[in-house]
Amino acid sequence: MWNPKKSVQLSLICTKIVILMVVACAAALPSLIDRYAEYALVPVETSSLHMFMAILYLCCVPAMAALACLHMLLGNIKNEKVFITRNVKLLRIISWCCFAASLVLTFAVRYYLVFGMMSVAIAFVGLILRVVKNVIEQAVVIKAENDYTI
Repeated sequence: MWNPKKSVQLSLICTKIVILMVVACAAALPSLIDRYAEYALVPVETSSLHMFMAILYLCCVPAMAALACLHMLLGNIKNEKVFITRNVKLLRIISWCCFAASLVLTFAVRYYLVFGMMSVAIAFVGLILRVVKNVIEQAVVIKAENDYTI
């Protein structure tokens, strides 16, 4: 039977898979960029390809930080530590990672217009995470008050 513990465990497994995918994509990025240059409809300058690759590598930094924080957050939830200040901090970091990736992708619009839509979507996810962080933060305060109530 499916239960919340299994759901958290599945989320942890998915997080680990995505971490491996980001690492694999980062490792394969030079060859992926070469493929992109081969099949591009218009010729692409080498300097543009290097800047494009740098932007994508820059996106890996906040992505890995967010995934690491997500893994820790899910670990806390698995251990039934939901309304704690550590989770508020982790959610804050994840949201700022979204905003950082969004900012980097904003500069990548020069190379591929889809990055503009991705930038907006990631910023929106960051905003939603800020709201969730604020809700959890208030729940931590309420829990602390209830813990001191006789």
